[in-house]
Amino acid sequence: MSNKSTKGGKVLLLLPQTHPSNPNPGLPLALLSVASLIDRKRFDIKIHSATPKYNYVKRILRDVDDNCLCLAVGCLTGYQIKNAIDVIKKVKKINPKLPIIWGGWHASILPEQTLKSKYVDIVVIGQGERTTAELVERLAAGKSLKGLQGVYFKDKKGKIVKNDPRPFEDINNFPRIPFDLVNVEDFIVKRDGLRCLAYVSSQGCPYNCAFCADPIVYKRHWSGLTAEVVVSDMAHLTKKHNIELFLMADQNFFIDKNRTKEICEGIIKEKLGIKWGRVNGRPKELANMDEKIWHLVKESGCTDLFVGAESGLQEGLELVNKMSSVEDTVRVIKLARKYDLEIAPSFIVGLPFDYYKEAKTEKQRMRLVNKELKALFDVLDICYPTKDYLEIPVRIYTPYPGNPLFEKSKELGFKPPTKLEGWENFDLVQQNIPWLPSKVYGVAQQLQDFVFPYACNKYMLRHTKHFKPLHWIFHQTALFRWRHRFFAFPVEHKMVLLFRWLRARFAGGTDS
Repeated sequence: MSNKSTKGGKVLLLLPQTHPSNPNPGLPLALLSVASLIDRKRFDIKIHSATPKYNYVKRILRDVDDNCLCLAVGCLTGYQIKNAIDVIKKVKKINPKLPIIWGGWHASILPEQTLKSKYVDIVVIGQGERTTAELVERLAAGKSLKGLQGVYFKDKKGKIVKNDPRPFEDINNFPRIPFDLVNVEDFIVKRDGLRCLAYVSSQGCPYNCAFCADPIVYKRHWSGLTAEVVVSDMAHLTKKHNIELFLMADQNFFIDKNRTKEICEGIIKEKLGIKWGRVNGRPKELANMDEKIWHLVKESGCTDLFVGAESGLQEGLELVNKMSSVEDTVRVIKLARKYDLEIAPSFIVGLPFDYYKEAKTEKQRMRLVNKELKALFDVLDICYPTKDYLEIPVRIYTPYPGNPLFEKSKELGFKPPTKLEGWENFDLVQQNIPWLPSKVYGVAQQLQDFVFPYACNKYMLRHTKHFKPLHWIFHQTALFRWRHRFFAFPVEHKMVLLFRWLRARFAGGTDS
């Protein structure tokens, strides 16, 4: 969808596919926010998301005519880079002189390396709302980009020009998110039978976790929409699209406790009758949160929280500068249970501990990884003796440039990619993490895809009822693997991956 004015040309924004087995990247919230300051009376803004609901590539290629001003893509590190480049290659065949803009976390972290790619002309660094609006105006007027804050670009000779950074700005200075630029119905999914939509109420994070990219991108700044705006947005989307559940995409929702309180009170006062979940918070701040706020969070319809537990080892939490303890994780899970709120504690496996320097053989390295896994399961056994959790995300540690653990990773032999294309599959296989035994990748994926989803006592809520006997067998084998810490011969995991591939294979959309 787009506005119809074309005086300044078409501005195309693309959210690429996040994973080959997950064809839907969801509602493009970041792109909608970036589009909010672009003059819609002058420019025809078209936002494309790699949804399977339609052929997004065909739509983009249809739009890159002589009236197209630029194409901007927003990417995280990983598969989105590959998908974006695949699309750009096709775009360049039709309109080879079209300026290509990259933004998002990856380009903000590695702007110069990103710009060296032939598929990139301009990089928007960090907060992109005001920068993109000014950039579009300059492109339309044929003006130089020199001096434009928050932008790196290649001049006519191919030389990289680096402008000054743009100061972080209060997001309440920007217009409201223009949801009308997309067909919201394309991004509504069902969760537990409810019509569900993603929503974000803040930007950035003031903490400095040693593994995270957010402190690099937003320089530890945080800004949250006022409670009035958040409640108004929810009311509008609920009324217009019958949204029953909002999934919160904030990096850290609970930074401002007074704002949290006011949002909850607003939802209650307006009698929205909605649920909201996947609310991100830190273990320590949640464990110490006033019980009155806990009551309001529950009363206002919150269903579940997403908590970065990160590690079952206290030394792991200290390594990542989490500023919390293993006991905080246990406390917050038990506290949430008191208010009938579910928590999804996420964990990282393969942190770059110094003791890997002394591990010379694969067997020695695996023993160290097993120490992490044992601590992870020990915490989970304490918190969930009946396996009554929502989900347990687990992933292999990813070295992000610019943070403290990146340098430590290089000391352990990590060799980062030297060009943009080298990061394409970085979040999928990551088998260039030299201190990790090769079998760890399979174990982590097995935990994420099979053991944790099927060991859960609510496993049938997330799976089709048509294969109930097979799901029951998977449930029993997942419990066995958890109980005995046995992850060899993962036949069931391979079956689940096959089913997922088949579902994605036949989920392709059509176009009009």
